[in-house]
Amino acid sequence: MKNSRWKSVSALPAALLLAVPMWVGTAAAESPKKGGILKFVVPDEPPSFDGHRETTFALIHPIAPFYSVLVRVNPDNPASPTDFVCDLCTEMPKPADGGKTYTFKIRKDVKFHDGSALTAKDVLASFQRIIFPPEDVQSARKAHFPMIESVTSPDEETVVFKLKYPSGAFMPSLASPFHFIYSKAVLDKDQHWYEKNVMGSGPFVFGTREAGASVSGKRNPDYYHAGLPYLDGFEAIFAKTQSLRVQAIRGDQAAAEFR
Repeated sequence: MKNSRWKSVSALPAALLLAVPMWVGTAAAESPKKGGILKFVVPDEPPSFDGHRETTFALIHPIAPFYSVLVRVNPDNPASPTDFVCDLCTEMPKPADGGKTYTFKIRKDVKFHDGSALTAKDVLASFQRIIFPPEDVQSARKAHFPMIESVTSPDEETVVFKLKYPSGAFMPSLASPFHFIYSKAVLDKDQHWYEKNVMGSGPFVFGTREAGASVSGKRNPDYYHAGLPYLDGFEAIFAKTQSLRVQAIRGDQAAAEFR
């Protein structure tokens, strides 16, 4: 049966829709069913796979499902500018030192897709790259953190952000979906590896890539959020023109467009 309506989703990154029940509200109250492959179209292929470098949602929709972030917008309340929840942290921290210190405890049960453990050191390395990037690394969101004095990790389970001054912009900046957590071991070898390669700890494991055409992912059986994701996998199809995107959906080659 062919789709009778053009389906476009732009309010939420695909990563949120892929990792949680597909729709919130009334649908979320029903028992979700597992399984299936979600195929969707995006307007273009991202220039690189590096979330720290890129600014286009053409990267977020096909690539963010492979990664974890420290905190994120609450997927059950995406319209709120102040509602954030943990992804890799164990609980949202209460600001200390007059709003200038935020201490995050990191989950102990997270593994990268290569089997190595994710620790606070990986979170530290990722945010140092974002906020204080090496000279030859482009960080699209360095300017979002003028309030940061330092980021440290006193042990394998703790990351501390010290601010120069209290700032209401800190948490929204921290929760950017582009802030993928990378492996410190990989970054220590090559700061540019993630521009052309994918290896995270998110709900989906990298499957296949056909340059200029598509990227696919399969369910991560070791994902740390119990019971998620519901999908067996996804395929992001790159279609530069609206006519191609409409054709893909009307021809049942894709279920929706993310943009």
